[in-house]
Amino acid sequence: MIKLVCPECRHENEPERIYCHSCGARLDRSALANAKSTEEDPQATQRRLKAMLDPQQAKLRLLFLRLGKLILGAVLVALIIQMILPPDVPPPAKAAILPTQIGLELENATSSHRAAPLRYTEDQANAYLGNSLRSKRAALSKGLQFERALVAFDEGTVRVTTERSLIGYSLYLATLYRVTLKDGKLDAVDLGGQIGRLPIHPQIMKYAEGLNSNLWAALDRERKSLAKMAGFELHPKLVVLTPRA
Repeated sequence: MIKLVCPECRHENEPERIYCHSCGARLDRSALANAKSTEEDPQATQRRLKAMLDPQQAKLRLLFLRLGKLILGAVLVALIIQMILPPDVPPPAKAAILPTQIGLELENATSSHRAAPLRYTEDQANAYLGNSLRSKRAALSKGLQFERALVAFDEGTVRVTTERSLIGYSLYLATLYRVTLKDGKLDAVDLGGQIGRLPIHPQIMKYAEGLNSNLWAALDRERKSLAKMAGFELHPKLVVLTPRA
């Protein structure tokens, strides 16, 4: 119950009083008037309760709630399926392709300053990756079992796909980069990627880059060799490296 506080002696008076019971000062009844104005009209209260207790509306609310849960569950299942489905990548080679000695050729090109450009196809690059990372699988398998890494060249971009496995099921993470070389420094811009077949925005994809941190560490020697080049060009299924003159 609202009490009227006397402005003179701070005595709490009953709401029906006009003068203070303790000191006789006139009470300020504006607070009581404001409190009464906030009370809900009985008829409005009755209508609101009737709407809340209406069985037909209760059934509709329950139906919409169940339908919303069903739609949300279907969306989550669809997202999980898209993340599990493998992207369009070539199957593991049954017979290993004789890998091109890309690492040795890069070192020779930077030390001898040969002028002839180096050209490598996707198959050669992937064979080299498979051969050089085979001995490092134990270090690359922290968290999830590392299976392989693949590159796909296109005009000005390269897509790096890693395959890892969890209790026998393969999980794929693919990132699209636009790579440039300037003043001896490689610059890679994240253009987005995929988890399985699910497209991921670049702003979200950067948080998944930590999964490939050990891969970049394993390829640090190759990165340094590429940085010593005068330039390189990315074309569909082909990369061209130009040594310094």
